[in-house]
Amino acid sequence: MNKSIKRDLQALYDGVPATRCAGSGECCQLTPEEFDNHYATMFPLYRVEYLNIVEHVEREMPAERRDALLAHTEERPRRCPFLGADQGCTIYSVRPLICRTYGAMNPRSIQRESVHMVGQLPDRWIRDFSRREGAMVCPRVAVLEPEKVRLHAQRTADGTYERELTRLSLQVDIAGGERRTLFQRVSGRRNWPTRWSWGGYNAVRFAPLQWLRAQFKSYWKSSELADAG
Repeated sequence: MNKSIKRDLQALYDGVPATRCAGSGECCQLTPEEFDNHYATMFPLYRVEYLNIVEHVEREMPAERRDALLAHTEERPRRCPFLGADQGCTIYSVRPLICRTYGAMNPRSIQRESVHMVGQLPDRWIRDFSRREGAMVCPRVAVLEPEKVRLHAQRTADGTYERELTRLSLQVDIAGGERRTLFQRVSGRRNWPTRWSWGGYNAVRFAPLQWLRAQFKSYWKSSELADAG
C-alpha cells in the first residue's frame, strides 16, 4: 500500500479511544455454541485492513510463523489465528477496526451519547448504534481515552468508519493476473469483496494456483463471510 493510504488508515484508527484489555482472549475464540450459531473471529476485515496486516506479518514475523499465517485459508476458525499462546494479540499495532472498537463503550457511555445525538442524527441510526454497541460491551476492557468517546460514537452512528474504510479499500488490490480472472469467473463479480475473512483473502492471494484452479469454486460456494464487492 502507498504511504497516503496507510496514513489515512492510521488516522482513522487513531480516532478510536485507546483501551486496555484483560488479555483473556475470550473475544478471540469461539465457544461451541457461538461456532454453531455462525459467529466469527476477526471479522469483518476490510480489504485495506487485510493488506495492512499482511505487510506487518511479512515484515515482522519469523519465517515459519509468517508462512503459517499466510497459508491459513480457514474462513471461520474457532480461534483467531493471531491469538498468541499467552492469549495476547500478536498483531496488536495493526489490529482491524472491529478489534479496536470492541469494548470501547459501556452502558453508561452508550446511553449518554445516544441522548446527545438526538436531533443530530435520524432516530433509526441512534437505535442501531445503541443496539450494536450494546452487543460489544466487555467488562474486561477499560477505556483509556474517554475524551475520544463522543467523536467515536458519532463516527460509529453516522457510518464514518465504514465509509472511510470502504473508500480506502477500493484503492487497493488483492491480486492480479490469473488469480483475479479465476475469482471473477467463479464468483461472477468484477471486484474483490470489500470485507472478507483473513482466510478468504489469503485463499485468493497466497494459495497455490493449482489449488485455486481445482478447489476455489467449492471454497467460494461454501463461503459465509464475503461482503459485496
